[in-house]
Amino acid sequence: MEHEQSSSRAAHWQSVYEHKADRETSWFQDEPVPSIDLVRCCLPRGGRVVDVGGGTSALAGQLAQQGFDVTVVDISSAAIDRARIRAGHLAERIRWVVADVTSLHDLGEFDLWHDRAAFHFLTAHDDRLRYAALAAKSVVPGGHLVLGAFGTNGPEQCSGLPVERYDEAKIAVAFADGFALARSLSHTHITPWGKPQEFFYAVMQRTDSKAGPETGR
Repeated sequence: MEHEQSSSRAAHWQSVYEHKADRETSWFQDEPVPSIDLVRCCLPRGGRVVDVGGGTSALAGQLAQQGFDVTVVDISSAAIDRARIRAGHLAERIRWVVADVTSLHDLGEFDLWHDRAAFHFLTAHDDRLRYAALAAKSVVPGGHLVLGAFGTNGPEQCSGLPVERYDEAKIAVAFADGFALARSLSHTHITPWGKPQEFFYAVMQRTDSKAGPETGR
């Protein structure tokens, strides 16, 4: 069942990125804000950053240009291919990983884990547990997790899929085993066709414990 769900997710997102231009997707940004500002506030240049669900965002290229050690993970190879092209000559400095993050057992160690608009698509409890466990395993003690998701007044669906919406209390519970909420903020994203969407951003710090959440509960 887990493999079937992963395959279905991969097929969905591969189709999206094969058939839609960037400005035909609601999540597209010309500039990756507030993500890039939050990353720079948490981490000095040279730090190790993983962008989970990076899609075709310009974030990876901009961070690589500023001296960060960047890894991008996305379930769609079509998205990764387009992101490589967008990054230009900087693509060689970036590690690219095509994978479903809920199926990965090891991704390496990072100082900061970033996710804008991927986690909120995980509506199954076990998928969220696996995601949180990998984040806790991947981020070094004292490191950070910067996560952007739809806020409580945000859309209930995106790209034809249901989503989870978040606030401080709900995100703190989701990552309680391994992270402590440091700050949060609301951000209004304007889609390419001018529609406002409420996003909730959380900055969480990795606690000293290396024990991540148990899966399968």
